[in-house]
Amino acid sequence: MAQTRIGTDAIVASSCAQAQDWLARHYPGITIEADGSRPRLEIQIDYLDGMAVHTLATDTTLCLRLPCQHDGYLLFTHAEGQLSLATEQDGLQPLPAGTTVADARRVTAWGFGPGRYETILIDAARLHGRLSQSIERPVTHRVKFSSPGGGVPSGVRFAGELVRAARRYFNADGGPHAIAPDIVHSVQDAVIFAMLKEIPHNYSVYMARRHSGPSPRHVRRAIEYIHANATAALGLADIATAARVSIRTLQAGFAKFKGFTPMGYVKRVRLEGAHADLRTAGAEQSIADIARRWGFSHLGQFARDYRMAFGETPSETRRGD
Repeated sequence: MAQTRIGTDAIVASSCAQAQDWLARHYPGITIEADGSRPRLEIQIDYLDGMAVHTLATDTTLCLRLPCQHDGYLLFTHAEGQLSLATEQDGLQPLPAGTTVADARRVTAWGFGPGRYETILIDAARLHGRLSQSIERPVTHRVKFSSPGGGVPSGVRFAGELVRAARRYFNADGGPHAIAPDIVHSVQDAVIFAMLKEIPHNYSVYMARRHSGPSPRHVRRAIEYIHANATAALGLADIATAARVSIRTLQAGFAKFKGFTPMGYVKRVRLEGAHADLRTAGAEQSIADIARRWGFSHLGQFARDYRMAFGETPSETRRGD
């Protein structure tokens, strides 16, 4: 069986310069600022193919500044201290209690109070691919995770333990050890699925139900038709005709395999289309124009549905908040 080697690197540093030189091998251009002239830092990075597990222990307050953003998502599986992050729009801001995921592409700096931390950096393409497979549709924009409330979900805690077990095996008896690619991919898949299933995000509505298997052909035909004609006037009969089934069969298929009514699915596709346009449209296009283009004539109801779907108002999306 083919093997894939996962890698590990670690340092115990007694100065920012020493830690910065070491981290620059992994993240070129990174800079470190610390309170105090003699900080003690313990850092370990374990690579599991498309994931990088970071462990950091510090006895002082740190700021790590990144020259470029990384296309991935950071899952916090352990934190004994205050985490902060900065974006291009804002300076360092403390993360609210219960925050478990951050979009690494938006982050320009990280702040760590004295304590111990563990994060998993997951490649965005892998997460988007797994999500697309689960919801049977393209992922057209970034996944926006919300706080799950009530602490770290049990599935995420389990995924973290699974990753730690893989790390222990890799480093056992002097390591490193080779691991079969299928095993590494299974660990990645468990972590990603736990994130997508248990932490709320803007695609959660599509994952609200476990499906009995891949959608049947008539549901897939209906979905293709909806996406191709989302800005046109669509009725239930039109979709059933395109899917080559009766309205009743269409409704039953969507209820079982998508957790939506057909028209509920249409509404969600249109909301996503409006969301994408609001992020990229020029100033000459108003929110009302974009809403009407996607079939929303009642702007107040559109704003309410939009906020429920994406956790922000159309104006906030437009501003890039």
